[in-house]
Amino acid sequence: MNNFQIKKRIKKNVWQCQAGNKEVMVKKYEHILVAKKVKAVHDTLADMEFPHTLPNTKLENNILTQPWVKNARRFNYKSKIDRKKSLELIHQLHKTGKNNNWSKADYYLPAYDLQLKWQERLQKFIMHIPQISIYLGNEKCDQLVLYARKALKELQNVEPLTSKKTILHGDVVHHNFLKDAKGKDYMIDFDLCAYGHPEEELIMWMHRVLPHVQYNLKSLLKEQPLLSDFPKSYLQALRYPNELLREWLYVKTVENEKQQTFVEDLLRFTEVALSSWPKLWYDCGR
Repeated sequence: MNNFQIKKRIKKNVWQCQAGNKEVMVKKYEHILVAKKVKAVHDTLADMEFPHTLPNTKLENNILTQPWVKNARRFNYKSKIDRKKSLELIHQLHKTGKNNNWSKADYYLPAYDLQLKWQERLQKFIMHIPQISIYLGNEKCDQLVLYARKALKELQNVEPLTSKKTILHGDVVHHNFLKDAKGKDYMIDFDLCAYGHPEEELIMWMHRVLPHVQYNLKSLLKEQPLLSDFPKSYLQALRYPNELLREWLYVKTVENEKQQTFVEDLLRFTEVALSSWPKLWYDCGR
Protein backbone atom coordinates (compact mmCIF):
# COMPACT_ATOMS: atom_id res chain seq x y z
CA MET A 1 0.00 0.00 0.00
CA ASN A 2 3.03 2.28 0.31
CA ASN A 3 3.02 2.89 -3.45
CA PHE A 4 -0.52 4.27 -3.47
CA GLN A 5 -2.10 7.49 -2.30
CA ILE A 6 -5.44 6.56 -0.76
CA LYS A 7 -8.32 8.75 -1.95
CA LYS A 8 -11.27 6.85 -0.49
CA ARG A 9 -11.95 3.67 1.43
CA ILE A 10 -14.67 1.63 -0.31
CA LYS A 11 -14.75 -1.42 1.98
CA LYS A 12 -12.54 -2.57 4.82
CA ASN A 13 -10.15 -4.15 2.28
CA VAL A 14 -10.85 -2.05 -0.84
CA TRP A 15 -9.60 1.46 -1.64
CA GLN A 16 -9.76 3.99 -4.43
CA CYS A 17 -6.17 5.16 -4.86
CA GLN A 18 -3.90 7.35 -6.92
CA ALA A 19 -0.89 5.64 -8.50
CA GLY A 20 1.15 8.24 -10.34
CA ASN A 21 -1.20 9.84 -12.85
CA LYS A 22 -3.70 6.96 -12.75
CA GLU A 23 -6.60 6.10 -10.47
CA VAL A 24 -6.78 2.47 -9.42
CA MET A 25 -8.83 0.13 -7.29
CA VAL A 26 -6.68 -1.61 -4.68
CA LYS A 27 -7.90 -4.73 -2.93
CA LYS A 28 -6.07 -6.56 -0.15
CA TYR A 29 -6.83 -10.27 0.17
CA GLU A 30 -6.67 -12.28 3.36
CA HIS A 31 -6.18 -15.51 1.40
CA ILE A 32 -3.59 -15.50 -1.37
CA LEU A 33 -5.29 -18.35 -3.27
CA VAL A 34 -8.40 -16.21 -3.74
CA ALA A 35 -6.23 -13.42 -5.11
CA LYS A 36 -4.47 -15.85 -7.47
CA LYS A 37 -7.85 -17.17 -8.62
CA VAL A 38 -9.13 -13.69 -9.44
CA LYS A 39 -5.90 -12.82 -11.28
CA ALA A 40 -5.92 -16.08 -13.29
CA VAL A 41 -9.56 -15.61 -14.29
CA HIS A 42 -9.00 -12.02 -15.42
CA ASP A 43 -5.89 -12.97 -17.39
CA THR A 44 -7.66 -15.82 -19.16
CA LEU A 45 -10.73 -13.74 -20.00
CA ALA A 46 -8.43 -11.02 -21.34
CA ASP A 47 -6.64 -13.59 -23.53
CA MET A 48 -10.06 -14.68 -24.82
CA GLU A 49 -10.87 -11.02 -25.55
CA PHE A 50 -13.87 -11.12 -23.24
CA PRO A 51 -14.86 -7.44 -23.29
CA HIS A 52 -16.62 -7.06 -19.96
CA THR A 53 -13.91 -7.37 -17.31
CA LEU A 54 -11.45 -4.73 -16.14
CA PRO A 55 -8.11 -4.76 -18.02
CA ASN A 56 -4.57 -4.70 -16.65
CA THR A 57 -5.28 -6.63 -13.47
CA LYS A 58 -2.07 -6.85 -11.45
CA LEU A 59 -1.20 -8.91 -8.38
CA GLU A 60 1.70 -8.37 -6.00
CA ASN A 61 1.71 -10.64 -2.97
CA ASN A 62 -1.89 -10.35 -1.74
CA ILE A 63 -2.59 -6.91 -3.26
CA LEU A 64 -4.68 -6.78 -6.44
CA THR A 65 -4.92 -3.59 -8.50
CA GLN A 66 -7.25 -2.71 -11.37
CA PRO A 67 -8.09 0.50 -13.22
CA TRP A 68 -10.66 2.68 -11.49
CA VAL A 69 -13.79 3.06 -13.64
CA LYS A 70 -14.54 6.78 -13.56
CA ASN A 71 -18.11 8.04 -13.45
CA ALA A 72 -19.46 4.50 -13.49
CA ARG A 73 -22.91 3.65 -12.25
CA ARG A 74 -24.05 0.41 -10.70
CA PHE A 75 -26.81 -1.57 -12.33
CA ASN A 76 -30.27 -1.34 -10.79
CA TYR A 77 -32.46 -4.44 -10.93
CA LYS A 78 -35.55 -2.24 -10.83
CA SER A 79 -34.64 -1.34 -14.41
CA LYS A 80 -35.78 -3.75 -17.11
CA ILE A 81 -32.85 -2.63 -19.26
CA ASP A 82 -30.34 -3.38 -16.50
CA ARG A 83 -31.95 -6.75 -15.78
CA LYS A 84 -31.67 -7.71 -19.42
CA LYS A 85 -28.09 -6.47 -19.78
CA SER A 86 -26.87 -8.17 -16.60
CA LEU A 87 -28.36 -11.47 -17.75
CA GLU A 88 -26.66 -11.06 -21.13
CA LEU A 89 -23.30 -10.51 -19.42
CA ILE A 90 -23.76 -13.60 -17.26
CA HIS A 91 -24.70 -15.61 -20.33
CA GLN A 92 -21.61 -14.39 -22.20
CA LEU A 93 -19.40 -15.34 -19.27
CA HIS A 94 -20.89 -18.84 -19.14
CA LYS A 95 -20.34 -19.27 -22.89
CA THR A 96 -16.57 -18.92 -22.43
CA GLY A 97 -16.69 -22.53 -21.22
CA LYS A 98 -17.10 -23.60 -24.85
CA ASN A 99 -13.56 -22.47 -25.63
CA ASN A 100 -11.82 -22.95 -22.31
CA ASN A 101 -11.57 -25.72 -19.73
CA TRP A 102 -12.36 -23.86 -16.52
CA SER A 103 -11.98 -27.02 -14.45
CA LYS A 104 -8.18 -26.90 -14.74
CA ALA A 105 -6.33 -26.51 -11.45
CA ASP A 106 -4.65 -23.35 -12.78
CA TYR A 107 -7.79 -21.34 -12.02
CA TYR A 108 -8.32 -22.46 -8.41
CA LEU A 109 -12.08 -22.55 -9.07
CA PRO A 110 -13.97 -24.43 -6.34
CA ALA A 111 -16.87 -26.68 -7.29
CA TYR A 112 -20.18 -24.85 -6.90
CA ASP A 113 -22.64 -26.79 -4.73
CA LEU A 114 -25.75 -24.67 -4.31
CA GLN A 115 -27.71 -27.11 -2.16
CA LEU A 116 -24.81 -27.56 0.25
CA LYS A 117 -24.41 -23.78 0.45
CA TRP A 118 -28.10 -23.41 1.26
CA GLN A 119 -28.05 -26.18 3.86
CA GLU A 120 -25.17 -24.43 5.61
CA ARG A 121 -26.95 -21.07 5.43
CA LEU A 122 -30.10 -22.55 6.97
CA GLN A 123 -28.12 -24.11 9.82
CA LYS A 124 -26.39 -20.80 10.44
CA PHE A 125 -29.75 -19.02 10.49
CA ILE A 126 -31.16 -21.53 12.99
CA MET A 127 -28.12 -21.01 15.24
CA HIS A 128 -28.74 -17.25 15.26
CA ILE A 129 -32.51 -17.33 15.78
CA PRO A 130 -32.16 -16.17 19.41
CA GLN A 131 -30.59 -12.93 18.14
CA ILE A 132 -32.63 -12.55 14.93
CA SER A 133 -35.98 -13.20 16.65
CA ILE A 134 -35.46 -10.06 18.75
CA TYR A 135 -36.22 -8.10 15.58
CA LEU A 136 -38.17 -10.56 13.44
CA GLY A 137 -40.13 -12.53 16.05
CA ASN A 138 -40.24 -16.28 16.58
CA GLU A 139 -43.24 -16.86 14.32
CA LYS A 140 -41.61 -15.41 11.21
CA CYS A 141 -38.30 -17.10 12.02
CA ASP A 142 -40.13 -20.43 12.19
CA GLN A 143 -41.88 -19.63 8.91
CA LEU A 144 -38.57 -19.04 7.14
CA VAL A 145 -37.11 -22.25 8.53
CA LEU A 146 -40.19 -24.19 7.39
CA TYR A 147 -40.00 -22.80 3.84
CA ALA A 148 -36.25 -23.47 3.65
CA ARG A 149 -36.47 -27.05 4.92
CA LYS A 150 -39.36 -27.92 2.64
CA ALA A 151 -37.64 -26.35 -0.39
CA LEU A 152 -34.40 -28.24 0.25
CA LYS A 153 -36.29 -31.51 0.69
CA GLU A 154 -38.16 -31.07 -2.59
CA LEU A 155 -34.98 -30.09 -4.44
CA GLN A 156 -33.61 -33.55 -3.68
CA ASN A 157 -36.29 -34.97 -5.98
CA VAL A 158 -35.51 -32.66 -8.90
CA GLU A 159 -33.66 -34.26 -11.81
CA PRO A 160 -29.92 -33.49 -11.69
CA LEU A 161 -28.68 -30.76 -14.01
CA THR A 162 -27.00 -32.12 -17.15
CA SER A 163 -25.68 -28.92 -18.75
CA LYS A 164 -21.96 -28.52 -19.31
CA LYS A 165 -20.25 -26.93 -16.34
CA THR A 166 -18.46 -23.63 -16.79
CA ILE A 167 -17.18 -20.63 -14.87
CA LEU A 168 -19.75 -18.94 -12.62
CA HIS A 169 -19.28 -15.39 -11.39
CA GLY A 170 -20.54 -16.44 -7.97
CA ASP A 171 -22.02 -13.13 -6.78
CA VAL A 172 -24.51 -11.64 -9.25
CA VAL A 173 -25.67 -8.82 -6.98
CA HIS A 174 -26.54 -5.63 -8.90
CA HIS A 175 -23.49 -3.64 -7.79
CA ASN A 176 -21.12 -6.15 -9.39
CA PHE A 177 -22.26 -4.84 -12.78
CA LEU A 178 -21.05 -1.39 -13.85
CA LYS A 179 -21.70 0.90 -16.81
CA ASP A 180 -19.05 3.53 -17.51
CA ALA A 181 -19.56 7.03 -18.87
CA LYS A 182 -19.20 5.75 -22.45
CA GLY A 183 -21.84 3.06 -21.97
CA LYS A 184 -19.48 0.09 -21.69
CA ASP A 185 -20.57 -2.66 -19.30
CA TYR A 186 -18.33 -4.48 -16.82
CA MET A 187 -18.56 -7.40 -14.43
CA ILE A 188 -16.47 -6.89 -11.30
CA ASP A 189 -15.54 -8.71 -8.08
CA PHE A 190 -14.80 -12.30 -9.08
CA ASP A 191 -13.82 -13.31 -5.53
CA LEU A 192 -16.55 -15.96 -5.33
CA CYS A 193 -16.24 -17.29 -8.88
CA ALA A 194 -16.59 -21.05 -9.11
CA TYR A 195 -17.10 -23.98 -11.47
CA GLY A 196 -20.62 -25.30 -11.90
CA HIS A 197 -23.81 -25.55 -13.93
CA PRO A 198 -25.03 -22.28 -15.51
CA GLU A 199 -28.53 -22.87 -14.14
CA GLU A 200 -27.23 -22.61 -10.58
CA GLU A 201 -26.09 -19.05 -11.24
CA LEU A 202 -29.22 -18.15 -13.18
CA ILE A 203 -31.30 -19.24 -10.19
CA MET A 204 -29.24 -16.96 -7.97
CA TRP A 205 -29.80 -14.11 -10.43
CA MET A 206 -33.56 -14.74 -10.33
CA HIS A 207 -33.47 -14.74 -6.53
CA ARG A 208 -31.85 -11.30 -6.68
CA VAL A 209 -34.25 -9.93 -9.28
CA LEU A 210 -37.63 -11.27 -8.16
CA PRO A 211 -38.15 -8.71 -5.36
CA HIS A 212 -37.86 -5.97 -8.01
CA VAL A 213 -40.64 -7.47 -10.15
CA GLN A 214 -43.01 -8.07 -7.22
CA TYR A 215 -42.11 -11.80 -7.20
CA ASN A 216 -43.94 -12.23 -10.50
CA LEU A 217 -42.10 -15.24 -11.92
CA LYS A 218 -44.29 -15.54 -15.00
CA SER A 219 -43.62 -11.92 -15.93
CA LEU A 220 -39.86 -12.30 -15.39
CA LEU A 221 -39.64 -15.41 -17.58
CA LYS A 222 -41.61 -13.66 -20.32
CA GLU A 223 -39.40 -10.58 -20.06
CA GLN A 224 -36.11 -12.45 -20.44
CA PRO A 225 -35.73 -14.57 -23.62
CA LEU A 226 -32.43 -15.97 -22.32
CA LEU A 227 -34.45 -17.87 -19.70
CA SER A 228 -36.68 -19.57 -22.27
CA ASP A 229 -34.71 -22.84 -22.13
CA PHE A 230 -34.35 -22.88 -18.36
CA PRO A 231 -35.41 -26.32 -17.01
CA LYS A 232 -38.87 -25.90 -15.52
CA SER A 233 -38.30 -28.43 -12.75
CA TYR A 234 -35.29 -26.48 -11.45
CA LEU A 235 -37.44 -23.39 -10.90
CA GLN A 236 -38.36 -25.08 -7.62
CA ALA A 237 -35.03 -23.76 -6.33
CA LEU A 238 -36.71 -20.35 -6.15
CA ARG A 239 -38.81 -21.62 -3.24
CA TYR A 240 -35.82 -21.47 -0.92
CA PRO A 241 -35.93 -18.07 0.90
CA ASN A 242 -32.30 -17.32 0.16
CA GLU A 243 -32.43 -13.52 0.15
CA LEU A 244 -34.25 -13.39 3.47
CA LEU A 245 -31.93 -15.78 5.27
CA ARG A 246 -28.84 -14.02 3.94
CA GLU A 247 -30.01 -10.53 4.85
CA TRP A 248 -31.08 -11.48 8.38
CA LEU A 249 -27.72 -13.13 8.96
CA TYR A 250 -26.08 -9.94 7.70
CA VAL A 251 -27.78 -7.78 10.36
CA LYS A 252 -25.18 -8.57 13.02
CA THR A 253 -22.39 -7.22 10.79
CA VAL A 254 -24.02 -3.82 10.21
CA GLU A 255 -22.45 -0.90 12.04
CA ASN A 256 -24.39 0.06 15.17
CA GLU A 257 -25.35 3.53 13.96
CA LYS A 258 -26.81 2.08 10.74
CA GLN A 259 -28.39 -1.04 12.20
CA GLN A 260 -31.79 0.39 13.16
CA THR A 261 -32.46 1.77 9.68
CA PHE A 262 -31.22 -1.46 8.09
CA VAL A 263 -33.52 -3.58 10.27
CA GLU A 264 -36.54 -1.35 9.59
CA ASP A 265 -35.99 -1.67 5.84
CA LEU A 266 -35.43 -5.41 6.16
CA LEU A 267 -38.65 -5.87 8.13
CA ARG A 268 -40.61 -4.21 5.32
CA PHE A 269 -38.78 -6.33 2.75
CA THR A 270 -39.59 -9.47 4.75
CA GLU A 271 -43.30 -8.62 5.03
CA VAL A 272 -43.61 -8.21 1.26
CA ALA A 273 -41.61 -11.36 0.55
CA LEU A 274 -43.52 -13.61 2.93
CA SER A 275 -46.87 -12.33 1.67
CA SER A 276 -45.72 -13.19 -1.88
CA TRP A 277 -44.26 -16.61 -1.07
CA PRO A 278 -47.40 -18.79 -1.33
CA LYS A 279 -48.04 -17.64 -4.92
CA LEU A 280 -44.36 -17.90 -5.83
CA TRP A 281 -44.29 -21.42 -4.38
CA TYR A 282 -47.25 -22.36 -6.55
CA ASP A 283 -45.82 -20.72 -9.69
CA CYS A 284 -42.52 -22.59 -9.31
CA GLY A 285 -44.30 -25.92 -9.55
CA ARG A 286 -46.61 -25.19 -12.46
